[in-house]
Amino acid sequence: MLLNRFLLFIMALCLGQLLVRLHLPIPFLLGGLLSAIAVKTCARKAAISWPKKWREYALLVAGYGIGSTFTDDTWNNFLSELWGVTEATAVILGASLALAFITAKLSKENLKSCIMGMLPGGMTLTMLMAEEDEEVNPNVVMVMQVIRLLSVVITVPFLVIWLLDAKVVGSSVALPNVGGIHWLVFIPLAILGSFVAVKIHLPTPKLLGPILATAVFAVYSGGVQPVPAYIMAPAQVSIGLFMGMQLDAECIMRTSKMVPFILVGTAFLIAVSIGMAYVLSARYGFSLITAFLAMAPGGIAEMSLAGMSMNENVSVIMTYQLMRVLAINIGIPPLLAWMFKKKK
Repeated sequence: MLLNRFLLFIMALCLGQLLVRLHLPIPFLLGGLLSAIAVKTCARKAAISWPKKWREYALLVAGYGIGSTFTDDTWNNFLSELWGVTEATAVILGASLALAFITAKLSKENLKSCIMGMLPGGMTLTMLMAEEDEEVNPNVVMVMQVIRLLSVVITVPFLVIWLLDAKVVGSSVALPNVGGIHWLVFIPLAILGSFVAVKIHLPTPKLLGPILATAVFAVYSGGVQPVPAYIMAPAQVSIGLFMGMQLDAECIMRTSKMVPFILVGTAFLIAVSIGMAYVLSARYGFSLITAFLAMAPGGIAEMSLAGMSMNENVSVIMTYQLMRVLAINIGIPPLLAWMFKKKK
C-alpha cells in the first residue's frame, strides 16, 4: 500500500510539472486530481488510497499560503463591499436550493439529500451531516458534491482563460518573495490556527484555521514570506489526490441517474456565477477574472490557488469564498432542521 501511494505521488508530481510546462492553472492540484482518477479508472483492483490525515497536513500548508496574501486592503475591501458579499452569497445559495428542489422532483430522490449535495463549498459539513442523518442517502450527497467540486476545479480555470483571456503568470506555487517574516513561521502558525479552529468548531478547521491565523499575523507583522515551491507543490498534489480518490465508481453506478442532473446543475451554477461576476466587477472595479473566481461554486483553496497562478486579487477571492462557506456552515443546518422538522 505504501509503495503504491509513493508511486502515485511521483506520478502526480510529474503530471503537475508537465501542466506547469503547459502554463495551466493550479497544475499540481490538477496533477494530483487527474492522477487519482486515472488510477481508480484503469487499476480498479489496485490496493491504493490517500489518507485523509495527509490531506489535512497539506491543507495547513495551503491555508498558510492563502492567508499570507492577506493585507489591510482585504479587510477594507470586505467592509466597503459588504452588500456585494451578502448579495453574492444569497444569489448562489438561492440558486443551489432551487436546483436541489428541481433535481429532487425530476430524479425522484430524497429532497434533503439533494439539498446537501448541491450546496457549493460545503462538502465537509454536508458529508458529516449525511452520515448522521438517517433520512439522507450519503451516496447521493457524496456523488453530487464530488462531481460538482471536480467539475468546477477543472472547468473554471479554463473558462477564465478561454472566455476572459486570463493569463497564467505562475504555477501558484512559486510566488514572489516580497519580504516579511520568514516562511518557517507557518509551522507554529498553521498548527495554532488549526487547533483553535477545531476547538471553536469552525468549518473545515484544517484550512480556515491556518488561513485566519496567518492573515491576522500577516497584517499586524507587516507581511510574511510565501511557502517555497518545493513545499507548496507536494501539498497541492496531496489535496488533489485525496479529492480524486473520493470518486467511487461503484457509488456512481448506484446513483447513475443523478449524474446528468448534477452536471446540468453545476453548469447552471457556473453560469449564475459568471452573471454575478459581471455585476460585482462593474460595481466595485476589480477584474472580471477575480470576480468570477470569487463567485465560482468551488472551494476556498482551489479558487484562491487559481487566482494566485493568474496574479489576480486573492484577497477578494478569499473574502467572497470564505463568507459563502461560513454562511453554508452556520445557516444551512438550522434551515434544514426547520424545513424537515415535521418529518421527525
